Amino acid sequence: MGHPEEVDVIVCGGGPAGCVVAGRLAYADPNLKVMLIEGGANNRDDPWVYRPGIFVKNMQRDGINDKATFYVDTVKSPHLRGRRSIVPCANILGGGSSINFQMYTRASASDWDDFKQPGWTAKDLLPLMKRLENYQKPVNNDTHGYDGPIAISNGGSVTALAQDFLRASDSVGIPFSDDLQDLNTSHASEIWAKYINRHTGRRSDAATAYVHSVMDTQSNLYLRTNARVNRVIFEGNKAVGVAYVPARNRAHGGKLVETIVKARKCVVLSSGTLGTPQILERSGVGNKELLKKLDIKVVSDLPGVGEEYQDHYTTLSIYRVSNESQTLDDFLRGVPEVRRELFQEWEVSPEKARLSSNAIDAGFKIRPTEEELKEMGPEFNKFWDKYFKDKPDKPVMFGSIVSGAYADHTLLPPGKYITMFQYLEYPDTLLPPGKYITMFQYLEYPASRGKIHIQSQSPYKEPFFDSGFMNDKADFAPIRWSYKVTREVARRMDAFRGELTSHHPHFHPDSPAACQDIDIKTAKELQPDGFTVGIHMGTWHRPGEQYDASKVHESIKYSPEDDKAIDDWISDHVETTWHSLGTCAMKPREQGGVVDARLNVYGTQNLKCVDLSICPDNLGTNTYSSALLVGEKGADLVAEDLGLKLKLPHAPVPHAPIPKGAPATQLVR
Repeated sequence: MGHPEEVDVIVCGGGPAGCVVAGRLAYADPNLKVMLIEGGANNRDDPWVYRPGIFVKNMQRDGINDKATFYVDTVKSPHLRGRRSIVPCANILGGGSSINFQMYTRASASDWDDFKQPGWTAKDLLPLMKRLENYQKPVNNDTHGYDGPIAISNGGSVTALAQDFLRASDSVGIPFSDDLQDLNTSHASEIWAKYINRHTGRRSDAATAYVHSVMDTQSNLYLRTNARVNRVIFEGNKAVGVAYVPARNRAHGGKLVETIVKARKCVVLSSGTLGTPQILERSGVGNKELLKKLDIKVVSDLPGVGEEYQDHYTTLSIYRVSNESQTLDDFLRGVPEVRRELFQEWEVSPEKARLSSNAIDAGFKIRPTEEELKEMGPEFNKFWDKYFKDKPDKPVMFGSIVSGAYADHTLLPPGKYITMFQYLEYPDTLLPPGKYITMFQYLEYPASRGKIHIQSQSPYKEPFFDSGFMNDKADFAPIRWSYKVTREVARRMDAFRGELTSHHPHFHPDSPAACQDIDIKTAKELQPDGFTVGIHMGTWHRPGEQYDASKVHESIKYSPEDDKAIDDWISDHVETTWHSLGTCAMKPREQGGVVDARLNVYGTQNLKCVDLSICPDNLGTNTYSSALLVGEKGADLVAEDLGLKLKLPHAPVPHAPIPKGAPATQLVR
């Protein structure tokens, strides 16, 4: 039987929020016909999705990976020294939840309060936060839920490098917390939780949790994948259906061929921060000047559509670690025997396997001290006074450790590494093999803003996109400060064996801040028969000091020239965190708003936006949790409009045991 030509509710976009809305509404009433339309493929039981440890394969831009769409700045950015930023966007059912890093964080309470919209305070939203969670970690507060469809745990394993990171963080004034995601803690470190079910080892994605679960038990949820929503169909200003097209335009001589589906009750746009404003504009909702220029009939003049694009900015720095360290480098490098071993672990006992982790086992949230603030410059201090000073629950930066090098391993030298998250990739830099950690830091509340707008009526035509990265000078200081903090943490780790100099700022060789690479002893362990290990000529390579467990490290002093080197490095390498939001803001229409507090699009009827495009300001979190929460809130609002009552708990999640609805304890495995 084919899909119906008319249903009650159409949800456009199968990302986290769209999956929540479609699944919740369909499960609430088996007689309610709901259609979910997604531009990417179905993720059902895809091993490249559900095995957590291989998520990096889905991040590639190689002409083969079809799980992501890549938006590139239309114009070169002077703020990035002439570079064009790349912003990937998920292109698969489940959206980012199917291919993301699986890092579990939540926004601070004041983030939601700052929306200043009725029904959207942290107190209002806490019950929804709890009802979506199947929290599988012991915790000493009452902010988490235990019978929801989304599993959160430490994954199958936690490396010793994570404990090493926590000790080093504590030594520089970042204390340990058992729960950084309590909505209030803003300066501490923790074992980083993951969207992984500890009982199955599988990724906990929104489509499996909310959509496949309902489709396994009911027949009123219609799923259409590999189909791109072109526009909303209006009668006057009332949304009565949508027109969608094939995901690939490769037939009918390249002509636009639409399929029409009518909606008896409402249309929900949930195509994300980059997709939703394009659908609105092609439908006649947006800035009337742009629409008239493209010969699109104006349904509602909303100049805010596509404006105020926001993201979180990241850089990453890679460090050498001891050859004894447990990292994923050899697996990512493709060493055959290591790969066989890890895949075999998964087949035998996935809940304990190393592939049931993302290798991101620890991290922190941090705020600067008064002394550090003095060094961060007037632009950021002005932003601090407005945004952070009276909101102690807001962290300025996140940081986390990856037990391995987050980089192209075909170019890496031998050895083991860690990556300190500042969220960035180096696809074109020659790297040595070895063992590494990657340190990620990302800026939670950037001042910079961008925009996205259509350039044609055709959904296949690339939009005008300006990510706006670093176009406000205030954003440099916190990233510069965070790089210094994470570097001090890395240097104090027991496993530390030097900086991978190609993945750090290019300091003057004579500067005390200049990076030092692998020490000779570790290098000789890696290549014991190498004739050239230990030859150092000129200043292009500075070997590190031999590891000394008893050494007390003094903090590095940075000159103004060193700070400029860091800022240039930021301009050259800062990238997205896949955390796009804000292009259809929920605020008053006269202030550039697109939707009201009930997510209704101004100037229309029966049309809502339910995704992170509705955020009027930034959220300090990995945004999967927020997308789920917006979806839960949107499901409530649509259900109220339709006179429905949602059924709780949700339908049983495939391949997962039914939650017991009780706080977790330390289970023996």
